[in-house]
Amino acid sequence: MYIGVDIVDINRVKLAIERTPRFLERIFTPGEIFYAFKHNNPYPSLAARFAAKEAFRKLHPLFIRGIRFQDVEVINSADGRPQLFLYNNALHQKELANIDKIALSISHAKQQAIATIVAQERVV
Repeated sequence: MYIGVDIVDINRVKLAIERTPRFLERIFTPGEIFYAFKHNNPYPSLAARFAAKEAFRKLHPLFIRGIRFQDVEVINSADGRPQLFLYNNALHQKELANIDKIALSISHAKQQAIATIVAQERVV
């Protein structure tokens, strides 16, 4: 079993986006941007998704390098639960790490957002 956790200051994400607008498209997928900007204040949602991407990178030693931020996407299921979708190198590294199941939890308060990911190895 593997666990990855990350906590982010929401204001840091907001400032990064305001200073460098390209940051938004470099870090987040179009679906994540669309979801966040449906809210009056998109920054808590974006910060929580950024924390999830960082938590994924901390999940396993293979994930520290070579995984682009957009290769990890947070999508809410029909019942509102966040789910992690992996693409390209993130999906490839997950297979190399023999990881089968991934559970994600995200949350935010006024100033910070947090993400926790728990992964289970494939049973052979």
